[in-house]
Amino acid sequence: MKLQEQEFFASRSVEIATAENSSVRKKLIAKLPSENPSLWKAWCEASRVAEGQSHFVRNSARYPLCGKGDVNTYALFAEHNRSSLNSVGRAGFMVPTGIVSDDSTKHFLQMIVETRGLVSFYDFENREALFASVHRSFKFGLLTLGAAPSADFVFFASNVAHLNDADRHFTLSPADFATLNPNTKTCPTFRSKRDAELNLAIYRRAGVLWREDDEKHGNPWGLRFMAMLHMANDSGLFRSRAQLEAAGAKLVGNHFKQEEVEYVPLIEAKMVHHFDHRFGTYGTNDNQEKTSELGDSEHAQCSRTGLPYYWVEAKELLKRIAGVWDHQWLLGWRDITGTLNQRTLVASLIPLAATGDTFLLAMPQSGSSAIDLYCSLTSFVVDYAARQKVGGTHLKYHVFKQLPILPTETFAQLARWAATSMSAWIRPRVLELTYTAWDIEPFAQDAGYDGPPFKWDPARRFLLRCELDAAFFHLYGISYDDAAYILDTFPIVKKNDEKANGEYRTKRVILEIYDAMAAASKSGKPYQTLLSPPPADPSVAHPDTRRVKR
Repeated sequence: MKLQEQEFFASRSVEIATAENSSVRKKLIAKLPSENPSLWKAWCEASRVAEGQSHFVRNSARYPLCGKGDVNTYALFAEHNRSSLNSVGRAGFMVPTGIVSDDSTKHFLQMIVETRGLVSFYDFENREALFASVHRSFKFGLLTLGAAPSADFVFFASNVAHLNDADRHFTLSPADFATLNPNTKTCPTFRSKRDAELNLAIYRRAGVLWREDDEKHGNPWGLRFMAMLHMANDSGLFRSRAQLEAAGAKLVGNHFKQEEVEYVPLIEAKMVHHFDHRFGTYGTNDNQEKTSELGDSEHAQCSRTGLPYYWVEAKELLKRIAGVWDHQWLLGWRDITGTLNQRTLVASLIPLAATGDTFLLAMPQSGSSAIDLYCSLTSFVVDYAARQKVGGTHLKYHVFKQLPILPTETFAQLARWAATSMSAWIRPRVLELTYTAWDIEPFAQDAGYDGPPFKWDPARRFLLRCELDAAFFHLYGISYDDAAYILDTFPIVKKNDEKANGEYRTKRVILEIYDAMAAASKSGKPYQTLLSPPPADPSVAHPDTRRVKR
């Protein structure tokens, strides 16, 4: 119900609709009273209608559950249907899947679950073009409301015949909702009864990252969240390479310097990946508006940095994190995602820089605990759980808070197969995977390492990650068969592996290591790593710019 500038002007003013960013678009709209009075009048009238509708929805008491936040008409439609029922009535209708999975509709779902007013929800993906003119990735559901002792669910169906598959159906009690999503009580999107049972076991063992109803112990990592810069609202702060060079600024690494003024990169989600803050870069292809991935030979150059599309003055970055964060690195995750991607939860640790709102930040109270948290977020087992919660293309704070992250004290405990604490076993591996370039050196120093970056060795990195994933399957109490099942729920990982190696190598190696760790735990002897000590990499001397000056 929010009037969108680009949508409104798409058929009325190409110049405004295709403006470079929101800041430029608003300046063009502000000129309309003198340059195009009739269009200005139409814009004002449309704005007034939208404001009036919003006022009614939010303040009339007609939609107490869905008339808040970013209001969508489908949610109002659902609430209207519910309020129209008497004690024996039923309503069946079609709505986007967000009705049971989005934070904005959580109060509606909580009400129908807790009052046992939900009969069933059958979720469909449009990939078989059930609706030919609707995008193939669109998700919708058949929602039935009315009095019922339990609710029946099916997710990820792509045709009606899937509703006849008993293995796809599962039920959840109000207590199950509280275990899986204690903050929002929203519905996880399980593909099968096995997924439901396995996720319930994972959550009963781990709990959630941040439990909002427990003020004293609910946030054991001491996390703070931040979306540093909004790509639309803060676009007036952004400077392109052409603008900075025209002003006489010089590029040093991936920072710009103009006398005493420093401009830092604006990192977007697509520029980073697991254990790789140099995943993507702008400016290396014919289309300057697209990113390209750095290859292994470029990653091997430890002074090589990725280039952003925009830069932001360093003082603006420091203003945003003042009193919140005092490290020269950041931990965050991609907001834009999906369950059909290779990986759904993509977290990364990056050098201190400006970040757009597509890369959301998680700041633990203790910087030293970031390694354990970061490693958890990159694991297959946590990613598997995240896939059950993402109903659309975003992974927002409310989803992130309810990920099954083991409590901090778990990492301080002895792992029998490691003959040391879990944290002590994890840290050197995460450090080696992360510290591959000089610009992330401050993180390595905070982790107690003062040497040069580690060599970028794809084969070694693969084994390091397999060891970590196998270890996390053990930490979460996942059986061998369930670990194999979880790995099979990542079809694009499997497809890429088979294309490159002729087999699902990732699955095979992780399970082999899993078995070796199980055998070590049983025998009481430490697991014998497949890796030799990391090789020394003399590399190059320190570059001039590694830290943002405070």
